[in-house]
Amino acid sequence: MKYELNLREVTSALSTSLDYVGVDDNLHGKRVAYLSFLIGIELGFAENELSDIIFEGILHDCGVSSTSIHEYLVSEMDWEHSQDHCLRGEELLNQVSFYKQYASVIRYHHTHIDRFPESIDAYIKLHSNIIYLTDRVDALRAQGKNLDEILKILKSDKGDFFDTQLVSKFETILSKYEIEEKLQESELEIFLDEWIVKGERKEFSYVEVQEIALMFGYIVDAKSDFTIQHSIGVAHLSKFLAEVMNLDGDSCEKVEIAGFLHDLGKLKVHDKILNKPAPLNSIEREIMNNHSKDSSTILSKIRGFEEIALLSELHHETLDGKGYPNSRSAIEIPLLARVIAVADIFQALVQNRPYRQGLSKEKALNIIEDMCKEGKLDSIVVKTLRKNLDVAYIKALQQRKLKI
Repeated sequence: MKYELNLREVTSALSTSLDYVGVDDNLHGKRVAYLSFLIGIELGFAENELSDIIFEGILHDCGVSSTSIHEYLVSEMDWEHSQDHCLRGEELLNQVSFYKQYASVIRYHHTHIDRFPESIDAYIKLHSNIIYLTDRVDALRAQGKNLDEILKILKSDKGDFFDTQLVSKFETILSKYEIEEKLQESELEIFLDEWIVKGERKEFSYVEVQEIALMFGYIVDAKSDFTIQHSIGVAHLSKFLAEVMNLDGDSCEKVEIAGFLHDLGKLKVHDKILNKPAPLNSIEREIMNNHSKDSSTILSKIRGFEEIALLSELHHETLDGKGYPNSRSAIEIPLLARVIAVADIFQALVQNRPYRQGLSKEKALNIIEDMCKEGKLDSIVVKTLRKNLDVAYIKALQQRKLKI
């Protein structure tokens, strides 16, 4: 299947999930992109290089999935393990043909200007240090410091943390623009919309879309020990069930892509809720139950992903009309969403969790069959799972590990 997509639109939309990690402060990547763009203008970047710095800005924290780590990132100027998320970000971007060109910049985006390897390319060094500077500016803003205070800090660190020229360029943009006003959500949306409109819509192959979806699946699964490999397993199992049900090739591909992306909204759920070793209270449950709607909100911003967005929204709806987030009736739940619902539950049951061992495939199937008898799950999908239980179990636990 071919997908007609605008890569800028795809990246901007999916990067919203990265910004969700901040929970209460969810525009960090976009602010870094905008500030980096302004510095690029002052440096005389050509149009293509300005676009590169925007991609790098909105993707720079792809190695961060945990809200607790994000809180640490914005509370410290520098720290011993600051490179960990940079290395993970590099590895993630190297998995995607369209993002490989940004991987080295992300690797070095917390490297002090005086600590770069001598062999590093000048382009990578410049772009990395721009992202580092604007990232720290936004972190200092999150600590309550005003722009004048931030400029003093940057000047005190120039030549050590940051290139002297870049600090000077940042001072210039402060004199030219009302930066605080430009960093508001409405202004950032205008900025990104203008950038997206200039992007080319072109055909992407299934493999190319799969690469991007898998990358964001990795990001979601790294959220906590409760989610490790979950999206990957759901995607594999969903595609397998669709194949043995003899669904057409396009449907099999779409259900896998949706499986990788179905839990994007979980990045908006605070670690304390996701990792709570006890029943959730009503407020926490409401937050948790919103994750499928949040996934859909992200994906619906991508023209060409309308069906994938819908599948993500519906994966916790049940045929008895008692699911969430919208208590959809059976007639409103298409077959592919029913496939993902079964795969999602089965994978979660058989996967090891920090508080319990994964269930045997037989015990997991018994639970799913009970839910089917209660009118919650599709009987045809459940029957398919039963007939192919051994292979389904393998698919649910099939892993694709990053090198780091």
